[in-house]
Amino acid sequence: MKKWNYYRGLINLRIKSISILIVMTLVATASEALGLSLFYPIFQYISAEGDIVVLLEQSSIWEYIINFINIFGADVSLGILLLFSFVAFLSRQIFMYIRSVYSARIGKQLEMQLSTKIFKNYLKADIEYYDSMPIGLLANVLTREVATATSAIMRPIELITNLAMLIVFFLILIVISLEMTLVAIIVLIIASYVPKAWIQQSEVVGKKLVSTNNQLTSFLIERLKSPRLVRLSGTKEAEESEFCQLVDKQRRNFVLASVLTARTELVLEPVVILLSLVFLYLSVTMFNMSIELIGLYLLISMRLLPVVKSTMLLWQSVKNSLGSIEVVSNRFQQILNSKEDDTGNITLTSSEIEIDFNSVCYSYPSSHKLAINNVSFLVPANKTTAIVGPSGGGKSTLIDLIPRLRIPDSGTIKINGIRVEEYSTDSLRKIIAYVPQSPQIFNGSIADHIRYGNKDANDEDLHRSASLAGIDSFINTLPEKYNTLIGEDAIRLSGGQRQRLDLARALIQKAHLLILDEPTSNLDADSEDSFKNTLIGIVKETNTTIVIIAHRLPSISHADQIIVLNNGEIEEMGAHTELLSCDGWYSKAWKKQTS
Repeated sequence: MKKWNYYRGLINLRIKSISILIVMTLVATASEALGLSLFYPIFQYISAEGDIVVLLEQSSIWEYIINFINIFGADVSLGILLLFSFVAFLSRQIFMYIRSVYSARIGKQLEMQLSTKIFKNYLKADIEYYDSMPIGLLANVLTREVATATSAIMRPIELITNLAMLIVFFLILIVISLEMTLVAIIVLIIASYVPKAWIQQSEVVGKKLVSTNNQLTSFLIERLKSPRLVRLSGTKEAEESEFCQLVDKQRRNFVLASVLTARTELVLEPVVILLSLVFLYLSVTMFNMSIELIGLYLLISMRLLPVVKSTMLLWQSVKNSLGSIEVVSNRFQQILNSKEDDTGNITLTSSEIEIDFNSVCYSYPSSHKLAINNVSFLVPANKTTAIVGPSGGGKSTLIDLIPRLRIPDSGTIKINGIRVEEYSTDSLRKIIAYVPQSPQIFNGSIADHIRYGNKDANDEDLHRSASLAGIDSFINTLPEKYNTLIGEDAIRLSGGQRQRLDLARALIQKAHLLILDEPTSNLDADSEDSFKNTLIGIVKETNTTIVIIAHRLPSISHADQIIVLNNGEIEEMGAHTELLSCDGWYSKAWKKQTS
C-alpha cells in the first residue's frame, strides 16, 4: 500500500478526476438499473394484456408509472414502456461513452506526465548515475513500462466503478429474492477462490516479463548501434542466437500471462451461467416465483456476468502489472536520489574566462585510487590550453570538474576568482561549449544539428559558425546545402566533416569557454592540420578560452600552454618548445608521433 500511494502521488492522480469517473459510472449504472427494472412492469403489462385496472390491483407501483408517463402527455402502452426502457439503456451507453473517452484522456495525460517527469529528472541526475545506468533499461521504462504502469494505476478506478455496479445489481436482486441472492453471493465468493492462485501467479509472471523486456531493449540498443562490429567480428550467428533466445523468453512469459488470464475467464463464465440455471430451477420448483420475476432475475443475472468477469480480470491485470509499477517507481526514485546539487546563486556572465585549479583531488565512488591527485594550474583567459598524456591519465575526468559534472573530493576550482560551486549550475554551463571525441549527431538536417547549440540562432549566425568551423564550403556543395538530411550520426560524412560540423554546433552557442575532447583522434594528418588552423582562427576572431584534450601532439603544438597529465598528476607544463627541450613524456611522445 505504501508503494501504491507513492506511485499514485508520483503521477498526481487527482481526486477530482477519480470522482468524475466514478460519478459518470454511477449515473450510467443507475440508468441501466432503471432500464432493467422497467422489464418487470413490461412483463406485467404483457401478462395483464394491457388492463390498467388489473395492473393497479397487482402493484401500487403502477400508480407512479402512470403519473410519470402522463407528465409527457402520453398514455400507458407497451410501446411507451419499451421506449422508456430503451431511453434508459441509451443514456447508460452515452454516459459510458463519455466516461471511456474521459478515462482514456486522463490515462494518456498521466502517462505523458510521468514520462516527462522521469526524463526531466534524468537530465538533472549527476554523472555518476549516467555512468552506472544502462541506457536500454531507461529506454524500456520510458517506452513500455510507463504505459503499462499508468494503465495499472487507472484500473483500480475501474474496479471501484465495477464494484458500484455490482452493489446496484445485487440490491435489485435482493428486492426480487433475498434467498436466491444470498445463495448467489455465496457461490460467487466460492467461485472467486478458484482463480486465486492464477491471479497470484500473474504477479510473478508480470515481473519476469518486465525483466525480459529490459534485457531485450538493452540488447537491441547496444547491437543496433554497432552492426559493423558485429558483422566484422564474426559473431553474427551468436548475436542472432541470443536475440532469438530473448525474444522466445519474452514470448513464453507473455503467453503464460495470457494463459493465466484465459483460465480465469474460463472458470468465471460457466460458474455464473450455472448459477443462473440453478436459480431458474429453484425459482420454479421451490420458490414459486412469477414468470415476470424469473425473467427479470435472469436478465439481471446475465448482465452481472460481464461485470463479475471484468472485475476479476481487472484485478488479475493489476497483479500482472505490479512488476511495471515497481520498476518505474524504483527507477524514478533512483533518479531523484541522484539529482545534482545546485548550491550556487551567482550568475556567471563575464566574457573572459580564467580557470584556476588549486590542489584538486578526485576519486571515483567505486575506486579508492585518486583519479586526479593534487592538481594545480591556471587556464589563462582567451588562450588555448592543451591537456595531454597517456591513456587513463585523468584528462577527461579533469575536464568534467570544470562544469561540475563531477565534484572534487578536495581542493578548489575558481573561475574569475570565484569558486565554481558558488555559481548557479545553469549560468556556469551556459558559458561552456563542448565538442566530444565522437560527435553525437541526431537525425535531421545540417542546419538542425548546428542550431542544436542555439535554437534561436538566425541564418547569419548559422553561416558564420559553419565558416569558422571550416565546413561552410563543403555544405554549399551539397544539393540541399544547409537543409541536407545527414541521418543519425551523419554516417555519410567523413570523420573530419562530422568533427567540423559538431564544432560549428559548439561555436553557434557563442560560449566564452570552448572545451574539446580529442577532436582530432579520428582525423588523418591533413584533416588534423586543417583542424588545428581552424582552432587558431577561432582564437583570433572570437577571443575564446579553449581547453583541448589531445593524444595527437601535432594538433596542439600551437597551444599557449600544454599540461602533461599522467596517473592523475601533472608531470610537465609549458609551451611546446619548452617541453621539447625537456627529456620528459611530451618530448618522447613527440618524437614517436613525428618520426
